[in-house]
Amino acid sequence: MSSEEVQQATSVPLKEMPEEARRTIDYARERGVQLRLMGGLAVRMHCTSLSFCERPYSDIDLIGLSSQAKAINEVFQHLGYQPDLEFNALHGGQRLKFEDHVNNRHTEVFLDKFRMDHTLDFRGRLDLDPYTISLSDLFLTKVQVVKLDLKDFHDMFSIFRDHKIGTDDREGVINARYIAHLCAQDWGLYHTVLKNLERIPAFYDDFKLEKEERDSMDRRLWVLRLMIIEEPKGPIWKARDRMGERLPYYEEVEQVGGAD
Repeated sequence: MSSEEVQQATSVPLKEMPEEARRTIDYARERGVQLRLMGGLAVRMHCTSLSFCERPYSDIDLIGLSSQAKAINEVFQHLGYQPDLEFNALHGGQRLKFEDHVNNRHTEVFLDKFRMDHTLDFRGRLDLDPYTISLSDLFLTKVQVVKLDLKDFHDMFSIFRDHKIGTDDREGVINARYIAHLCAQDWGLYHTVLKNLERIPAFYDDFKLEKEERDSMDRRLWVLRLMIIEEPKGPIWKARDRMGERLPYYEEVEQVGGAD
């Protein structure tokens, strides 16, 4: 294949979204740009049973660094995308959007932080996995949602069903220590996470879990909740705890998209 043909192949987004996400991250890595996958496609990459976790995906969600925003723009234009100029002018300090007109979809890139109902800072954590944000961070992006929909529960089940609870960021482990530490710094996140963990068993029938799977999920939920509850809290957290839901505890974000 000639250099011109290689360039042409590189500049055409692939139809299959998992392959396109890998292509994008690999291409960025070759140029020293950090990008990691989020959302349902990232959950899919960690699944051991695609028949359970597979679901429709509407777009590709990534996270990168604001210090590399210019280079991120160049990566996507080289890969055959068009920047959404209006969106990027309004939101470019926090996220970027690129249109794939070949496949009629788009890719969004969060910068530094995932800002939704709660804010999660991923700076310094993008090297934990070669293609996605860490399993623990991926779980947090789902469990931090105040008004969960079925796809969020589906993704949480997919993560929880296939992975262990632990205290580090090894492959295949949800780092309960890390999650508990973040919750001990932010009462709103703590409150949302615990409420959502309590809701998970109500969906066992929806996802047709066998008894053994239910028992395993119950044990993991118990361990994670216990570690979050027992993590030492500071005086500011305790003062906020006394106010409870009388004060706003999550952001009412403008719906301009989110991690699919």
